Amino acid sequence: MTYIVATAPGSASHTFVKQLEHHLKCKSTNLKDGEGGIGHLFLKTDLKNMILNKLNLNIFRKKTHIIYGHIFPTNRNLSLLSRYYNVKNILITYRNIYEQLNYFYKWQKYHHTGPLNFIEDAEITSKYEFNTNSFNVDLTLLLTLNFYKQWFYWIQKNKNQNFYLFSYNEITTLNKEYQSKISELFKKKNIDLEFDKNIKNNIYKKEDFQIHDRHKNMIEEFIKYHNDIDFNIILK
Repeated sequence: MTYIVATAPGSASHTFVKQLEHHLKCKSTNLKDGEGGIGHLFLKTDLKNMILNKLNLNIFRKKTHIIYGHIFPTNRNLSLLSRYYNVKNILITYRNIYEQLNYFYKWQKYHHTGPLNFIEDAEITSKYEFNTNSFNVDLTLLLTLNFYKQWFYWIQKNKNQNFYLFSYNEITTLNKEYQSKISELFKKKNIDLEFDKNIKNNIYKKEDFQIHDRHKNMIEEFIKYHNDIDFNIILK
């Protein structure tokens, strides 16, 4: 069985995957199609998997227990996952959108890009001094909002019931809500449910930035436009 871990950027996703690897005693796999953060928009599987699946020889395929990434629930992506993998549950991570925006500013300051951006030539990125007016942030922010729009629509319209939502706070504190969800998720398996707070990955030092008005307006207008979808959990 395979667990799909669809992670929002800046939602402690690397830590969450490391925790799952600890529980399942395995390594995770990323199926993004391409380099850079933008590669997460599309998934791919390797040619060997496709051939063995076509020949009904899946018994010879390497078992994949965890597939993770900033996975968007497009028809193409979901079709690929259901065709080539025995999907058990989908685990979706999220965070307050304004905290994520602050995280995007930090990415831009130190990496001159964003977690869902293209890879640019260093000669281009090095010419720009950091400020929160960066249009790289606009791209990552808009894609992140679309990530939530698509998953929340998928959940709220009852497209599938085999999902779990994990917040940034739950992942980083291993609180009662987190432990309850993990226990329910693995209740029928002989799984190590030791909760180790020392399992962390890609945790950055906290740094606060002044939110740019354009980005604040983008969030408000996006949510207002998609008024048939409930975005409350990323506004708390």
